[in-house]
Formats: sequence, C-alpha cells, structure tokens
Amino acid sequence: MIIFRTLPKLMKNFCLGVMFLVLTYFVLVGELNKREAKIKISGEPFVYDIGELSPFIIIVCNELNASQTSSFRRQKEQITVLLKSAASLTKTVLRFLVVTDTEDSYNEVVSIPETWPKNFQRRIVMERRTVWYPPDREQMKNLLRPCSSARLFLPEILTDLDSAILVDTDALFLSPPEELLTKIYHFDDKQAVGVAQTSSGYDFLHRMIPYVKPRGANTGVMVMNLTRLRSLPGGWTGTTLNAFDTFRKRIGGTATNDIVNIALALNPDLVYTLSCVWNYGPGACWRGENTCQESEVMGCSLLHGTSAAFVSRKNPKFKAVYEAWKDHEMGSPLSTLLDSIKWRIEADNSAAVRCNALENLDFMFTQALERLV
Repeated sequence: MIIFRTLPKLMKNFCLGVMFLVLTYFVLVGELNKREAKIKISGEPFVYDIGELSPFIIIVCNELNASQTSSFRRQKEQITVLLKSAASLTKTVLRFLVVTDTEDSYNEVVSIPETWPKNFQRRIVMERRTVWYPPDREQMKNLLRPCSSARLFLPEILTDLDSAILVDTDALFLSPPEELLTKIYHFDDKQAVGVAQTSSGYDFLHRMIPYVKPRGANTGVMVMNLTRLRSLPGGWTGTTLNAFDTFRKRIGGTATNDIVNIALALNPDLVYTLSCVWNYGPGACWRGENTCQESEVMGCSLLHGTSAAFVSRKNPKFKAVYEAWKDHEMGSPLSTLLDSIKWRIEADNSAAVRCNALENLDFMFTQALERLV
C-alpha cells in the first residue's frame, strides 16, 4: 500500500527529472550553436582541440564612409585570396583570428569559405577578436588604414595566447603556411619577434629614427612570442607607446612600421631575422635588382603586395600571380593554378623596368609551387 501511495510522487519526480535533462540538453545545444557562430567551421567537423591550433592573425576594420568602404571592399578581396592560398597549400587545419571592429566586419570575412568545396572549407577555422586601444589612444586607430595600428597591441588583445603570426591582408602564400608557423621554434631564449628586413629601405636615416639593422624591418609578417612581449618592463604596449611618444614628430606615412622598428631597435635582443622569402614585396626588386638572394634559390614563399602591388599596373608580375589566385577555382589541381600563373606572367609585355627587369623573377614566383605539384 505504501508503494502505491508513493507512486504518483515518484512519477512526478521522474517527469521533472526528464524535463530538467531535456531543458539542459537544449541549453547546451544553444551554447554550442553560439560557439559555432563565433568559430566558423564549414563542412564536416574535424576532431581536435581548437585552442591548440597555431593561429594566424589578420586585422580588418570598416569605416562608414565612401573611401574606407572601398578600401574594405579591396581588403575583403585580398583576404579572399590570402585564405584561398592558405587553404589550397596547407596539409593541416589552420586557425585564423580575425581582429575586427564590428561583428559585421567579421561576418563578411568568415563567410568567404562558404562557396568552397567542403574539404577546403574545413581547413580554415576562424574566430573573432575585438580591436582594442589603450585608454586615450583611440586617435592611433587611423595612423595608416583603419585599425592597422592594432598590431601594436596584440599581446593585450590576445591575452590567452602564447604565440601568433600576424599576416597583412595584402599577402598570399606560395608555400604551405605551416612552414611559417615553425619559425617560432627557431627563436633563442630572448627573441620574441620574427621579422624580415625591408628591401626598399625606408628613409629611417633621413628622419633620424632608430630602426632594425641593417635596413629596417617590414612588419607585414610578424612571428610573435606574445608571452615574452607581455613580460617586458611596461609590456609591449608600454614599449610601443613610448616609441610613438618619443619620436612622434619624425614618424612617417608608414607609422606602425616605424613604431615597431623603433621599439625593436631599442630592444635588439627581441629580434629574430625572418627570411625575406616569407615577406617578398616589390621593394625587393623595384630598382631592377633583387635584394633577397634566397628567393633566387628557393623561390618566394609569401608575396606581400605592398603599395597596392596586387592591383597596380606598376608591378604587373605581382598582379599576375594575384589575379591567378583570385580566379583559381578551389578544388582544381595546383598544376592548373601553376599553369595560369606562368601563362599570365609570360603574357606580360610590360617594359623591363623595376621588378620586370629581373630575368629570374618568373622562377622566383613559381619555384615554391613547382615543388608542390
């Protein structure tokens, strides 16, 4: 009799327990869906710990006026080419942290792989981080293009990361990106920033500002040990702000590049010299001579389209490689891409001036891909 009396109560408790489990399930599913919206993974999921993927960093902001909207449109096109080259050449899964000012800017970027074949979509994992500037330093946001100066504060933006690799949006890979990721393991126990030498030579001497010897560093690609940068007296933020405040009147149009050069010149032990093949821009050959000798043997691993090289007629062979990647259909063989690059380069009949004067430029732009085909 006691059992029959308690049965309704037991059934009630059982039903409440089931309802609790169902509710918990839907809450968890909702949280997972939110997480997927933040960390966009297209196609069938891989089984991996997202936090262990070595991250690349790209910075992109969109200001609400006509000229900057046009700039954002161009940046999005360049980011598309950057991501296409990364996904096409990698043999693993790559993590990209997109540092942006708004959710809309991030959504524009994270939607790029959605039209790719599934097996290429799932090679790219993206996650948003919000642009941050120190208090009373918002005016630094527009030192060059919107938010590009955020690279000065990455150790504070990415407080959960030990290391990261910044790549400018006007870059494309010609070698597997993971080869660049390994460079941080070449650092000694003091080095914290891997940068390639500038090739064109900014006018540091003319403006009397310190710079990374012998020619200055180009900050379009930076391999960073963020933990070591945060451990500096005043942190990396304090170091770069001090450089900016001290030499503000001498800093030129390449402001963020100048600031990093000053900071590293005053802390030379932090510098690891990255091979110029991982940051090859038109400055390396604009005088008709090649200042990056390694590229004549290995070929270029990353092209950097500084000074609008990918869209300007002044650098037709840089533009040819970019256009080939832009038109490349994801999933097509790399041999098809290589043929397209060769055809476009050979079809160029521009005058043999600047970079076009180099007889082996065609080899330098195709050698790395030749090894992969």
